[in-house]
Amino acid sequence: MASQHGGDPRLDRLSRALASDHPPPAAAAVHAHLVRAHAGTPPPVIRSLLNRAIRRLSKPHPRAALRLLLLMPRLPVSPDHFSLPFALNAAASLRLLPLGASLHALALRLALLPCRLPVANALVDLYAKCDDLPAAHTALADIAAPDAVSFNSLLCAHARLASVPDAESLFVAMPSRTQVSWNAMVVVYVNAGDVSSARRVFDQMPTRDSTSWSVLIVGYCKCGSMRSAREVFDRMPAKNLVAWTAMINGYAQSGVPKESLALFREMEAAGIEPDAATMVGVISAASQIGSTELAGWVGSYVDKKRIERNDKVLTALVDMHAKCGNVDEALSAFREIAQPDAYPYTALISGLAAHGHAKLALQVFERMQAQSVWPDPITFVGVLTACSHAGLVDKGLDYWEAMVKYYGMERRADHYACVVDMLGRAGRLEEAFEMVQTMPMGPHPGALGALLSACKTHGNVEIAEIVANKLFELEPHNTGNYIMLSNIYAEKEQWEEAERIRSVMRTRLPFKQPGSSWVEDRQRERGRFPLRS
Repeated sequence: MASQHGGDPRLDRLSRALASDHPPPAAAAVHAHLVRAHAGTPPPVIRSLLNRAIRRLSKPHPRAALRLLLLMPRLPVSPDHFSLPFALNAAASLRLLPLGASLHALALRLALLPCRLPVANALVDLYAKCDDLPAAHTALADIAAPDAVSFNSLLCAHARLASVPDAESLFVAMPSRTQVSWNAMVVVYVNAGDVSSARRVFDQMPTRDSTSWSVLIVGYCKCGSMRSAREVFDRMPAKNLVAWTAMINGYAQSGVPKESLALFREMEAAGIEPDAATMVGVISAASQIGSTELAGWVGSYVDKKRIERNDKVLTALVDMHAKCGNVDEALSAFREIAQPDAYPYTALISGLAAHGHAKLALQVFERMQAQSVWPDPITFVGVLTACSHAGLVDKGLDYWEAMVKYYGMERRADHYACVVDMLGRAGRLEEAFEMVQTMPMGPHPGALGALLSACKTHGNVEIAEIVANKLFELEPHNTGNYIMLSNIYAEKEQWEEAERIRSVMRTRLPFKQPGSSWVEDRQRERGRFPLRS
């Protein structure tokens, strides 16, 4: 059979490889074939094969596509209006602005601008994706007859950056609009936090695709409007993974973990496979429920489904296992993070402190400091809690001072509550009481509750009375405060006072609802979300 490419069968094989559905050949192999064959092969054939190779490589292997383009002069052939758009796309995907600018200059030298629309559109896309919006606007203005593709690249960039006025101006100026154009307007409003305008555009769309529905769902979830998100989700004709993931994460972030896990079960039943982003929401929901068994199942599920263990998944696993008291699993997940930032450190410290591993929590904090990872305010809640539980009052007070003097943080009510608890546990009730009285944000239920508990431990009726009366004002429906003060009186055998407080409670709160125990809640949870292998 005669060769179609200058008599060289190697070029025929290369041509077939570039035309097949199989992964494209390596750039080095393409170049080697062409170098060996180019002497007897017409330049148009060489250029055609190179153009096809650059096109095939530009998305899956953009660096390889760019290497081929840079090697073209050695063959010798020059890029043209077929190869340059794909090369510009490759540079855009890698955010290589200097190389893109060089390709821009090359296109001008080859007289491909502004007459070749695919080259001009690719140039707008390059500058837009590299966030050089002035250059992108200039490139768009240079096009004599821009089409929707010309505008969409710049419109999507403004949408990504939440530049509402610029996006609106472009949208109005467009000669025609595509589905991408409409979706970009929904995105820009969602990113700007204006979900009402996003819904208005969504309702005006002539047609909608899965992206339209998913972006609006994400917008509602971002602002915590889960009822509206669910309404859109339930109407969505074909639910994709993005929509399921947005809802699962939205419920978890809104503090309704049972809804999150219930929807995850529905997603499984629908045959949709989760990805790493989905599992971050599932893991977060499990961490809020606090069931050791559920946490173990979720961890096993991540392994079984071979979910990518990226930093977000690993951080969520650290948080879940730490909150559920699975210390070994939390430490194991933490060690997998190559360069942990404040989030996994804080999750681990807080979980260890809450589950009786205070000294280990402080060791983790010391490592955090040694690695020059800057703590955040939540980190110090965990650190101060650890000091409180370990009885390390002086160390805790040192950290208390370091928060302001070294880290420049503003102390919050939960920090004061931790220190009051720490002083109270140590029997330093007068100091704790003074701190409560001098809190810049005023007396806080968390700090007052910690002090009242310490008064019970150490039998201090005088301070307990003052603290409890303040709590009655701040939390008039919290029966626990009444019961605590009544018990303090009872332990001092002040029976009349104990009964008086109980009577006051019954008068003020006549319809106290019976509570449910942690064990009962846990059993119901296991019934609703049975563990599966």
